[in-house]
Amino acid sequence: MKIKINTNISSEFEETLVTINAPELSEEVQKLIQYISNINVVPNQIVGNKNNEIYFIDLEKVICFFSKEKYNYVKTKKDTYKVKHKLYELENSLRQKGFIRISNSCIINVKQVKCFDTSILGTVLVKLKDGSQETVSKRNVAQIMKLLKEKRETF
Repeated sequence: MKIKINTNISSEFEETLVTINAPELSEEVQKLIQYISNINVVPNQIVGNKNNEIYFIDLEKVICFFSKEKYNYVKTKKDTYKVKHKLYELENSLRQKGFIRISNSCIINVKQVKCFDTSILGTVLVKLKDGSQETVSKRNVAQIMKLLKEKRETF
């Protein structure tokens, strides 16, 4: 399939519009449409590896992502799996799904938070529904406090 690409960049446009002109709706054109349609879609699963077995893990079951000894992991209520993604990649792509970075080595699923403990001055401790807890780094305390303030205002 031969493809010609025309672009027209101008501040007069309010949104991006992609038009496909083709002689027929071929398999290649369908794949192109599917690819373009999925550019901004965040997946509902992540691939994890444990004991040389590959698992598809639903994001809603993820408690957190963390780094340990040069590797990155995803933790669920049942188990922990190694992931190939870097934490900064996960942070950027999963922000829309309710994940937030709390330290250089940890990203939590806000839906899996039991509570935020602010009893120690200047420190925020995240207690997760599985019974584990993580400390918010000093660099991320302001971001967590902003999140808590936003959540309070919505109720």
